[in-house]
Amino acid sequence: MDSGCTQHMTGDSRMFTSLSENVEDYDKITFGDNSKGKVEGLGKIEISSEYSISNVLLVDSLNFNLLSVGQLCDLGFQCLFKPNEVIVSKINGGEEVFK
Repeated sequence: MDSGCTQHMTGDSRMFTSLSENVEDYDKITFGDNSKGKVEGLGKIEISSEYSISNVLLVDSLNFNLLSVGQLCDLGFQCLFKPNEVIVSKINGGEEVFK
């Protein structure tokens, strides 16, 4: 989870259930330390049997996964930050989606 991240992204192509290499709108992304990463794809990742996350960037040399809090909130989810975990749930109904 990253509250400063504007886009979901990962460096692991195996996570994608669908992936497009047509990423003309994206060239490189800039990380918080001003280093750059090349965008190699855009796709969907399944997070449970019921939920998936779309518009996830595949970024070369990214060694971790970033979920954008802003993107999740725009999709109708809320994020509760606790000392040792983050709980993501639906705003309407409060159903927990994942931790």
